[in-house]
Amino acid sequence: MRAFNLSASLSTTPQDKSSPPTLPSQKGSSSRWKPMCLYYTQGKCTKMDDAIHLEKFNHDCSRDLEVNISKLKCIPSQNLDFFLVLDLEGRVEILEFPVLMINAKTMEVRDFFHRFVRPSEMSEQRINEYIEGKYGKFGVDRVWHDTAIPFKEVLHQFEVWLAQHRLWEKQLGGSLNRAAFLTCGNWDLKTKVPQQCKVSKMKVPPYFMEWINLKDVYLNFYKRRATGMMTMMKELRIPLVGSHHLGIDDTKNIARVLLHMLADGAVMQITAKRSSTSPENVEFLFKNRIR
Repeated sequence: MRAFNLSASLSTTPQDKSSPPTLPSQKGSSSRWKPMCLYYTQGKCTKMDDAIHLEKFNHDCSRDLEVNISKLKCIPSQNLDFFLVLDLEGRVEILEFPVLMINAKTMEVRDFFHRFVRPSEMSEQRINEYIEGKYGKFGVDRVWHDTAIPFKEVLHQFEVWLAQHRLWEKQLGGSLNRAAFLTCGNWDLKTKVPQQCKVSKMKVPPYFMEWINLKDVYLNFYKRRATGMMTMMKELRIPLVGSHHLGIDDTKNIARVLLHMLADGAVMQITAKRSSTSPENVEFLFKNRIR
């Protein structure tokens, strides 16, 4: 079973633009754990000419999400082909938008999308204070300032990424094709995305109309409550990887909970749907759910 490996090197071979790019694997890299490169997104690393950077940081997002092939026989049939694991960061405005694309059949990481987001209604002084408080403790405030772009631009790039993987076509109404967002709670898509869209003076995109709340599936599958990612990881004996509240790391840890649940036999189902006529109204589909 071949995993889709992400690396800092770009292929120089011409590729069919209708298909997602295939990137070469990192060769000769150390097996020790390394933090994820945050300059790396959508198949590119702007620091690829820096040997020290390449040695210090990981450019293969699947490294922390290895799949035990023997577990594949335990996975029940899913109603979706891909899970888009999402964990937004930022309370005032969205600061980080990370998405991991997980194959529902093989449990492999197919690709990932990650962008830092620049607030649109804050002064530069407030932004600097905000980012120092949020990301300074992780040592990634510099990369945030180097790479952050406005939310509208992030969504435009994200839509290109979705279309590249044939998960979304604007001409077909804008809903996802055989894929669904998966979050740890309802806050990301029920509350934060509409708030940010209002600030950014745009409508909520139609691909944000439904999602899977992993906490609700966890409750109904294991018959026990878990109020958050850390609780689920503790109960399932999954060690934390990376830094809690760094979006790309939290996304990977949520994905590790997802993979554990799939291997245990859980079926992922849509847990919440937003009204197409009144986007502020959300219907929760599970009777037993985390409130």
